Amino acid sequence: MTLLIPYSLIPYSCENTRRRTIRAWWLIVANGEIRMQNESGVVKERTIAPVSVLLGGICLAVLISCSVYFSAAASLSSSRLALHPCKLPGIAGDTRCGTYEVFEDRSTKSGRTIKLKIVVLKSLGKPAPDAVFPLHGGPGAPATGLVEMANEILKPVRQDHDLVFVDQRGTGGSNPLTCDVDDDTKDINSFFGDILPPDKVRACREKLQEHADLRLYTTPIAMDDLDDVRAALGYNKIDLVGLSYGTLASQVYMRQHPEHVRSVFLVGVATPNMKQPLLFPRSAQHAMDLLFVDCTADKTCHSTFPRLQEEFGVVLSRFNQGPIPVEMIDPVSKEHVQVKLARSSFVEGIRLAMYSTFSQQFVPKIIHQAYENDYVPFEEAAVHLSPGAEVARGVYFTITCSEGVPFITEKDLVDETKNTYVGPERVERHITACKEWPKGNIAPSYIDLVKSDLPVLMISGEVDSSSPTWFGESALKFLPNGRQLKIRYLGHQFEGKCLRDIFTSFIKNGSAKNLDASCTEKIRRPPFATQLPPWFGFD
Repeated sequence: MTLLIPYSLIPYSCENTRRRTIRAWWLIVANGEIRMQNESGVVKERTIAPVSVLLGGICLAVLISCSVYFSAAASLSSSRLALHPCKLPGIAGDTRCGTYEVFEDRSTKSGRTIKLKIVVLKSLGKPAPDAVFPLHGGPGAPATGLVEMANEILKPVRQDHDLVFVDQRGTGGSNPLTCDVDDDTKDINSFFGDILPPDKVRACREKLQEHADLRLYTTPIAMDDLDDVRAALGYNKIDLVGLSYGTLASQVYMRQHPEHVRSVFLVGVATPNMKQPLLFPRSAQHAMDLLFVDCTADKTCHSTFPRLQEEFGVVLSRFNQGPIPVEMIDPVSKEHVQVKLARSSFVEGIRLAMYSTFSQQFVPKIIHQAYENDYVPFEEAAVHLSPGAEVARGVYFTITCSEGVPFITEKDLVDETKNTYVGPERVERHITACKEWPKGNIAPSYIDLVKSDLPVLMISGEVDSSSPTWFGESALKFLPNGRQLKIRYLGHQFEGKCLRDIFTSFIKNGSAKNLDASCTEKIRRPPFATQLPPWFGFD
């Protein structure tokens, strides 16, 4: 009797990626003999044994194969990981800093490498087996920039969970792809000119191509990096905490590595079909419409700014003939200077000011002062709220130009920008910027919504000017164990005791079911400001 045992019967604990190592080998049982032979007929091992012990021999061979593989994989992973104790300002407890080395081109596993920056905040008590991995926004913001959240919204969870912050390839300390596309707030003439100037985008590309293959900084590749880090640190399952773009990255990780996810917590939900930057105009308009409603309903705001919506329309109309000359304050010399303010820069500054309810409280005053031809409050807000160097522009362009812009149709552009104060220009300028930017390999099915039975809790703010509730609503259709909390007076933000308690309970239970979220009904806007506070200025 001859019995062939293919690789597919080797226990699944060897995992799919590891099966490829032994795919070509067969266990051949014939006439009381056990052989390991490959497809070319090469005999690996030959053993004579009675038939009565064949099954035992097979099992032993399988265990040895897996054991040898795991030992080699663990050794390789360990050699790429370098962690050491460190101290971070304001962070208590056992902290480890270091890197994990990956190939820039994961498909060839050769050539240039990237050392991913890692910060691990060890649990303050007895650690649960699952660690919490926060993913930042942008795209292009570094996850290690969220470490301070360990003293705030993540503080209770750290009592029994490790917190792991990994700078995505191209961000922070992981071969940062940074450049200036008129992000320098000290150069106000350029800063307040048209956004995403093609010559600056081109210069950015030329600079970064000297030390990076820009095609290889997409979300799917980065999420495979993240899984390598997870494995190297020894966590079988992790809890993902996605913020803004990090919610999209979390969903991509869910799609690619579902077996290693315990739970997913998303704030400011964006989905693979958002086609960034297409989501901005309608989202910004929705938040502005609600701001007008809320200001009218607020006695103080309405009495101070009774014609707010009309005044905003007047300010926008001034740009009909192109950039307008305005007086601003040079943030370096503090002298009053004349600056040509472009419409694209003005609406982008207002859009960013609408992200959180904290900054929204100043928007009525900013609009009113601009109506009175005083653009200094707008300038101050734009400078304070500019993401600037926090976002690695190279990553921003690679991801948006590969995963968003190619999927935008002419119909999309019309439908999603009509009757919005942002208008089509924001998207059109982004499309132009992408024409010369290297594109990553993204499948057409990438923009399909993620289907998963993992426990997912989504926080969506009604007044979020970046990713309002309808993105979470669409995602929920394919998440049977998901839940969305829609909060009327919440923007693009993750803060406060209510959300902290909800997050803590979700991580503790690993489920969104039966979660008490009644505190969200008490969340309110900060009072609208009728005067700007002293810290708002440049002094």
